[in-house]
Amino acid sequence: MFNLTLLYAEDDLQSRKNYAFVLKEYFSEVYLAEDGREALDLYHEKKPDILLLDISMPFIDGLDVAKFIRSTNKDIPIIMLTAHAEQEKLLAAIPLGLSEYFLKPIDDRKLINTIQKTIQKTIENIKSRKIITIRKYLTWNKVNSNLLYKEESIKLTKKEHKLMTILIGSLGEYFTHYALILEVWDDEIPDASHDNKLQQLVYRLNKKINTSINRDNPLIENSYSLGYRINSYA
Repeated sequence: MFNLTLLYAEDDLQSRKNYAFVLKEYFSEVYLAEDGREALDLYHEKKPDILLLDISMPFIDGLDVAKFIRSTNKDIPIIMLTAHAEQEKLLAAIPLGLSEYFLKPIDDRKLINTIQKTIQKTIENIKSRKIITIRKYLTWNKVNSNLLYKEESIKLTKKEHKLMTILIGSLGEYFTHYALILEVWDDEIPDASHDNKLQQLVYRLNKKINTSINRDNPLIENSYSLGYRINSYA
């Protein structure tokens, strides 16, 4: 499962509350902004995966927010919300490459359907990227299978590298202990000792990464019933 995030900018408080409640079912985090200025601040701070913007907002309207973001980010999906009286403004949005736009009052089912399609497309785009962002400044180069922090390589042992390659291959998804043991120790016959070997490997790798990026919360998390996965948004 990918932990995608959404920035939702809407100046109407009730609409913001109502839709935020629904949207949180589809995203690990929904960042809320009540005006365009706050939307830009949150965009730079949180680096969301998808944008949902109302056109009419105080200080900076949704179109200008989208133009500013699009000037440096050509790929982020942008969904625009607009009142009927603002339809002519959408002509200015054509060069922005919107994923979709909705006229108010919004058809909730169509909005959710668009959100789901946008999530799926975003996941496909993430999988196809050569550089995968795991956490802020922490990346994985798929071409040479290097783990980097601020573009400096983090040296991994052979088994650490194997483990990271597997987990990065399906970022955010869980792998059972047994599946990882079979892949990482592919030249050995699994026995009772391998579960402890896996735990120690994960412990050492988490410690190495956390030391490099100066973070306390582990990158690789363990669920007793599900297994291990990379927690990108911890």
